[in-house]
Amino acid sequence: MVLHHNHAKELWDEWGIHCLILVSLFLQVFLFLTADMRRRCGSRVIMMVLWLAYLSADTVAIFVLGHLAVYVRAPSHELMFFWAPFVLVHLGGQDTITAFSKQDNELWRRHLLSLVSQVAMAGYVVSKSSWPDARLRAAMVLMFLCGFFKYAGRTLCLYYSSPKSLRASALSNLFETIRSLWKKIICRSERIRSLRASSRAKLEKRFEIMFVADMCWKFVGESTKHAYPDHMQIVSVDALVDDECLFHCADKLPDMLEKFKNRPDRCMAYQYVAALLAESYKALYTKTVLPMYVGFLLDVKDRHQNCQLSIILISLIHILFQYLSTTIALVLFAAAEKKRPYSQADIIVSYLLLVGAIVLDLLPVFTSIVSLTRKPFRPGTAREWAIMCLGNCFVPQGWKTTKQWSEELAQYSMISRYNTSNACMPSLRKWTGKCFGAWCVEFFDTTRTPVTDDLKLLVLDKLLLQTSTKEWGIASFRGERALKKWMASHRVPEPGRSGYDALHMIVSSRAEFTTSVLILHIATDICYFSEDTETDEAKKKKMMSRELSLYIMYLVFKCDVMLSSISGLAHEQAHEELKESISRLGMLGREEKAMAMAMAMAMAMKVEKVVHYHLDAHVRAIRSGELLPGTEEVVVPPVLSRVPAVVQELMAIYDEASRWDLISEVWLEMLFYMAPRCGAAFHYEHLSTGGEFISHVLLLMRHLGPFMPAPDASF
Repeated sequence: MVLHHNHAKELWDEWGIHCLILVSLFLQVFLFLTADMRRRCGSRVIMMVLWLAYLSADTVAIFVLGHLAVYVRAPSHELMFFWAPFVLVHLGGQDTITAFSKQDNELWRRHLLSLVSQVAMAGYVVSKSSWPDARLRAAMVLMFLCGFFKYAGRTLCLYYSSPKSLRASALSNLFETIRSLWKKIICRSERIRSLRASSRAKLEKRFEIMFVADMCWKFVGESTKHAYPDHMQIVSVDALVDDECLFHCADKLPDMLEKFKNRPDRCMAYQYVAALLAESYKALYTKTVLPMYVGFLLDVKDRHQNCQLSIILISLIHILFQYLSTTIALVLFAAAEKKRPYSQADIIVSYLLLVGAIVLDLLPVFTSIVSLTRKPFRPGTAREWAIMCLGNCFVPQGWKTTKQWSEELAQYSMISRYNTSNACMPSLRKWTGKCFGAWCVEFFDTTRTPVTDDLKLLVLDKLLLQTSTKEWGIASFRGERALKKWMASHRVPEPGRSGYDALHMIVSSRAEFTTSVLILHIATDICYFSEDTETDEAKKKKMMSRELSLYIMYLVFKCDVMLSSISGLAHEQAHEELKESISRLGMLGREEKAMAMAMAMAMAMKVEKVVHYHLDAHVRAIRSGELLPGTEEVVVPPVLSRVPAVVQELMAIYDEASRWDLISEVWLEMLFYMAPRCGAAFHYEHLSTGGEFISHVLLLMRHLGPFMPAPDASF
């Protein structure tokens, strides 16, 4: 009985290791094929599966290596020790993914400790082998070095992609910029003219690529030659500064952009910024810039200047070692003496591991070359195509497609939680809330919608029209200037402007921003469902206004962008009041429109009579000195009590097209106000989860004009 048990345990140990090492290889293949999908999909299911595969890959590899360390058996299974270097290769990960999220890069020290411990463990395992064939030992040494360099390269990528390292690089880059600007200030006038001419040539080339030429690959390729590309600033600094070229050509900027304002293909600018964000993603979450990192590490004295030669040498060593060492190991293993009683299953698994390693090394190069046949990454001439193919052999760029991000807007509506159009949703929400708590109920609040070309044009055209000096402060307003310009364009007389006091109070810079977003969002939803739109132009503005409203609500209350404790409390209080108001009505139709109208009536009946009293009492208390001016947000009336006045002022605009033009302009200003204030960590994190539209808007703002807030501006 004991002998039978021991034999069964031996069989389990043998076949268990076979299965686990093949599972580890399968996980590496899966990660390679799906890692780049996450920034173009944004699906929660895919993200969850990829996250499980990412965690399981390291766990399975470490378990196999630990099991090999204690698995001392008959000589027939001694070939299993040859698999220890492959475990290091698997721990080194794939070129398409080094980190799953920003937090993985922050934990680079943990990976460094794992590197030391696992290399020591693998060295201990292979040291127990006693292979007489020198070719087998040489193959083992080659794979051991390959695994070590792969794992060390992954750790180096994690270090350079950590927020602390990025901030240090950004600070060094800022010092270099200030130093160069100081030299330019004290230079002669002819040097200044030359500088302006070079800046204009650079901007003209940028605008040509952004709006006309189908050559995004060319400018992106040139931007990655620098030690710290400009587009990497969005993930490393919280207060972006404007491009100095825009200041040098400020007087010529309107004329330079004039010819692009009415081009039918001007939406191509989004492909341009998407390609730049894809480059940032690869620098943060992949190994594509590993040779450059190694070059910077070896060329410390000249790190941010001209280290091209060292990068080329490192790239040559990298391509020769990575792509040839596994092939040489396969040849040596095939030629090695196998007359000893090695298990046939062990030999087959060893061949699978070698062939799998070669395939995983060559696939990035193959997919990179194939990607050059697709627009907008297709070079213009055969010579350029050959140069790009050669460059992709040194630094594979991954599988490029025309879709560089998810191209979806997350949408969060306050009233969606109370939508009765789907009969099963209320009961499902109630059941999940009872079993799993409020966090599971909030899971149903967020939906996603495609980013339409109309919305892209609305944002882009707004930026293209803001190139004059008077319009450069677009990121310093959140609706107040849009309201004033709307009144001026519609010739609202001075006495009549007092009829927009509630709306002006909401968009004023004195109001708390996120609470203003909450109030204006509810007002927009009520206006949206209040009446049917007749004209096509009004329908477009109406739809885009609501999409922007729901997207900004998602950014604030689901991503915590600029969220304060006061506005968070106001958000929860608004939900309670909505729930109470709607529950009092008792019967609701199945249409969301009917529900929104009922909500509007409930709010009006509940608070319309007391809102003005509360506001007047509040103002009297501040003026009398009973309350300090800084405490108005603490004692402000509930959110829903301030909505009817805003709705009444908006609905008083009888021209529907004009009304939605005003609402869309206010939401646009809020979007431009938020873009530079989201914080580097926000853009960093969401690059790996499908990308965010506001990150693209931020890059457009930085490339089309000096729209960034002043460094001392309030954030």
